[in-house]
Amino acid sequence: MNKIVELQNVTFTYQQRTRPSVAGIDLAIAPGDFVLLTGATGCGKSTLLKMLNGLIPHESGGTLTGRILIGGQDSRQRSIAELSQQVGMVFQSPDDQLFSTTVYDETAFILENTGMAPAAIASRVNETLRLVGLPDKQDASIHALSGGQKQRLAVASVLAARPKVLALDEPISQLDPRGAAELLAVLEELNRQQGLTIILVEHRLHEVMPLCRRVLLMQEGRLVWQGTREEAYEQAPLFEHYGLRMPQPVDICRLLGVKTASAQVEDAVAAVAKAYPVPWQTSQPRLDSLDDPALLSEPAIEIEQLSFRYERKGQQVLDAVDLVIPQGQFVALMGNNGAGKSTLLQQIGGLLKPGQGRIRVIGQPLTGLSRAVGMVLQNPDLMLFNHTVTQEISFALRQQAAGFTWSPQCQQLVDDLGLTTMLDDFPLALSRGQRLRVALAAVLASRPPVLLLDEPTTGQDIGHIKDIVHLLQQYTRQGGTVLFCTHDAEVAARYAGRIIVLCQGRVVADGRPEAVFTQEQVLHAAGLKAPAALKMARQLYGGTALTVEEVVDYVQQKCLGGSAG
Repeated sequence: MNKIVELQNVTFTYQQRTRPSVAGIDLAIAPGDFVLLTGATGCGKSTLLKMLNGLIPHESGGTLTGRILIGGQDSRQRSIAELSQQVGMVFQSPDDQLFSTTVYDETAFILENTGMAPAAIASRVNETLRLVGLPDKQDASIHALSGGQKQRLAVASVLAARPKVLALDEPISQLDPRGAAELLAVLEELNRQQGLTIILVEHRLHEVMPLCRRVLLMQEGRLVWQGTREEAYEQAPLFEHYGLRMPQPVDICRLLGVKTASAQVEDAVAAVAKAYPVPWQTSQPRLDSLDDPALLSEPAIEIEQLSFRYERKGQQVLDAVDLVIPQGQFVALMGNNGAGKSTLLQQIGGLLKPGQGRIRVIGQPLTGLSRAVGMVLQNPDLMLFNHTVTQEISFALRQQAAGFTWSPQCQQLVDDLGLTTMLDDFPLALSRGQRLRVALAAVLASRPPVLLLDEPTTGQDIGHIKDIVHLLQQYTRQGGTVLFCTHDAEVAARYAGRIIVLCQGRVVADGRPEAVFTQEQVLHAAGLKAPAALKMARQLYGGTALTVEEVVDYVQQKCLGGSAG
């Protein structure tokens, strides 16, 4: 096989860690391939990616053994500047790599550093921005771009140098479904039309697997499985074992004993309908009320006519928002990038002052930061500043009570969040998903009555998502209130008792998950998508099931009788 990337028995251990993050990796990638690299949080995916453009070993302290060959050349013998012409790297957050003021300047920067003539630079920038779908944004300020546009610009800023390989670290993790679909369409086009080799790190298999041709699965620094996309679909239990979720149509077909080589809803529906005479559902559940026992509780959060803009004459980010969230409720806040979700959380958290309107928390007017509200920011790095995980959690508790000592409750919390083996580690040396769980542990340890979480599923495999959700459900059963932002429709549909949708700063939907996700026009306007399980249920039998299990149970009960399963 012709190889553009080759790793030969590669092992790497960071200076701050006692265990290798990558161990004994042997890997070869052919030119023009589209590779998905996946695995549980902290398994070493991002570390392996950093080896491809020389960040490891040239800029990361640690010990590297084995050989890394890029285009047949040993990465140790080439500088990062030389390697970046072979491998372009796009980080998880575009803000980590965008630093110019305009779209044109950002795209042109790498070309200017190579000494290219201005006329040639202008031509290359025009061509590159066209490739990523930003041809009319040359003069736009980077700060005026949406999250999806920023991510496409990050791709353009490395693509301008015409690398042979594009390596991307969870590029859709912070994007709404519409932005994610736009970026993935760009990647598919670059791979198919330009022959660009793409290596994509991602947990959201249901979004990216239909595009890739080859799948690599890592666990604890090792490559434990590799094969084609179709072979991966047949290994669903293995992926589930390692905390990963297959596309819902694939899981539904597998559990019903139906073969499908596609994750498309229409293909899966056709395969199931061929095998099972599924009867149409004649009665529909009520979708017009929440029917949540928590509604009988006292309000935890009361918002009246809340409006806010960041600049006096700027865009209205929140527009006359009215909400009441009772104590004990588990609420998902959804909407497209820029809808106002994070701004609303920061208002409730006391980080921003309302332009107009009022907020009350646990019956008291909110005038600033409150001990009644704990908040986990979208970027956990902004919350971590101690030398060890233990110190990070202990610091928060010492602010609550003098003479604090580590308690069994603290130990149970870190056990539940999968942090037990990391207590002595430097928090900022952990993976992004692990850092987020450390920040969550530090906030949750003090048991605030109201907990706000901004994209808590970012960078998390489904195993850790379940652990986090289980912990939060326990918290709400004990009277705590959770409001979390998410773009993950499957998580919101399965776990939230209530979904609030924002669009252009206004509440456009508020109700039970099955009520919200059946409002197609609202979802489209808000840049959201219903879970694939719901789409299958509606096409198969006119149902409103939200999960894989509900669809499978209906088909088995109606077609096989009560003895099914």
